Amino acid sequence: MHGKAFSTFVLVAVALLAPYAFAQSGCAKDDLGRIFCAPPGGYAAKTLTGVSCAPGQCVADNLGYLKCSRELGGSAMRDDLGNVVCVGGCVNPSSDFCKKMEGESK
Repeated sequence: MHGKAFSTFVLVAVALLAPYAFAQSGCAKDDLGRIFCAPPGGYAAKTLTGVSCAPGQCVADNLGYLKCSRELGGSAMRDDLGNVVCVGGCVNPSSDFCKKMEGESK
């Protein structure tokens, strides 16, 4: 591929992969609009009970439960059998890993 064809290929690839690259967020809002953030490189998501965070990436297991790397910025993925494997071992996401963000005072 050369020139315009390669550029088109790259743009299509980025458009298709972007949702996966940004699927995990480091901060999330609860129902009251308060913002909670995970440690740098971590995961945060709104849940039924508020916001849960983890030090590293999270992946759902076979039953749909999130398992997350216990290391800051650590990776998590499913193996060929569907088991979640995490760098440094796995933990469940928890509000204990979250830090509430405060707005700027005026």
